[in-house]
Amino acid sequence: MFDVHQIDVSPWLLLTLVSVLLALWYVQDVIAAFRTPRLDPHPGLPDDGPLVTVIIPARNEATRIGACLEGLAQQSYRRFEVIVVDDDSHDGTADVVRTYTACLPSLTVLSSKTLPHDWAGKCWACWQGANHAHGAWLLFLDADVVPRPALIAALVERARAGRDMITLVPLIHLTSFAERLVLPPFIGLISAIYPFDRVNDPSSPLAFAIGQCIMMRRETYAAIGGHRAVRGSVLEDMDLARLVKQSGYALEAAHAPDLLEVRMYNGWSTLSEGLKKNAVAGYRSGGTRSGLMGLRLGLMATMPWNMLAARFALTLLSGDPALAQALALAGVALLLIGAICWGIVLRYRFRISPLWGVLYGVGTAVYFALAAQALRQIRSGKGVVWKGRMFLR
Repeated sequence: MFDVHQIDVSPWLLLTLVSVLLALWYVQDVIAAFRTPRLDPHPGLPDDGPLVTVIIPARNEATRIGACLEGLAQQSYRRFEVIVVDDDSHDGTADVVRTYTACLPSLTVLSSKTLPHDWAGKCWACWQGANHAHGAWLLFLDADVVPRPALIAALVERARAGRDMITLVPLIHLTSFAERLVLPPFIGLISAIYPFDRVNDPSSPLAFAIGQCIMMRRETYAAIGGHRAVRGSVLEDMDLARLVKQSGYALEAAHAPDLLEVRMYNGWSTLSEGLKKNAVAGYRSGGTRSGLMGLRLGLMATMPWNMLAARFALTLLSGDPALAQALALAGVALLLIGAICWGIVLRYRFRISPLWGVLYGVGTAVYFALAAQALRQIRSGKGVVWKGRMFLR
């Protein structure tokens, strides 16, 4: 018979603490997802108010910008103008945009001037659009987003509540296997690094914005220097948010799955390029917090498998059989808890089957591999490529 008095307390205590901690983290992510601030359409949204200038930087978006413009044409709030800045496209983007002048009479197409050497392309396009704007509010949208009819009305309502900058996270459509595998852990990591309750707290220095949808008071944009102040940044959205908050202006971030939709990437090639670019810039922007949250996600994804591996190692080495059995039970239990919790988050956040939660840990490993590859490319001087442009830092 096995004598319980011979058990070494330390590995059992460590196993218990790690198991409880991981289980709490899984549940914590579910709670955080459901508590994230949301902006939803509802009856009574304004149909009149300040002029809003919608600015869309577009580089080779001929196949996707149409859905964005169609969504703008259906807005319930009608006091807005649209400026599309053609950022040196070679796929006929400007020609496609001009076909929408009938349904968007306020539409203007600008051809971007030569990109200055110290500017990032998107910043340069947004800056030129802002300089041609007439609105009291500037709404920057990516060319691949699809606005729902109540988007501008809901933003104007929040602006009237005293906000200076509002950023909305759209519903992200995950279509291919690669997108469903890798994007959820990436978005989950961003959500952990930048919890919106702290982002929206004026007393917290934490700032966040997503370039897919940013609306800013024109006076605020001018006061912080606009895109000129962040002209060389790959994460211009985050840097703008940081400037807004540091300057004492009111920042609000929210999820808006019923106001805005997007498919960020269209398969593995664009996904890997985009995540590499964001991984490098995001790590440098998030600093220590990025590292800690990355470590947390890594432990959640790998520790249950490590427990199962340790169980087999103990068995092969004729180690403590009770501890081996406990490791196996803890590993399986944590895999199950993690899959359930991640599945709930995926269903709520992306509206896909919760069964994808089973592969969340695998997706996490793939994302970290992409991030590591990007860092190696940057350090070796090769840089990372996005939309035909090289980023070396």
